[in-house]
Amino acid sequence: MSNNSRYVTVSIPKAIAEKIDYLIDVLGYWPSRSAFVREACLEKISGEDRRLRELRTSEEGRDNPGGRVGPAG
Repeated sequence: MSNNSRYVTVSIPKAIAEKIDYLIDVLGYWPSRSAFVREACLEKISGEDRRLRELRTSEEGRDNPGGRVGPAG
């Protein structure tokens, strides 16, 4: 069997799926459970990417206090 699939399957607890279904029914914004989950994942990934960039920036500032590029002197 080839591994060229564009999609993978994940499992979530039934209680979470039911809450997603409720939001879809009440808000009517998402056409399907998978659309909701895709959007939620993209938001989470974006937030974590932002957090990593901020962490790297703060670490660079700690490694280079005062913003000096080369040796003092």
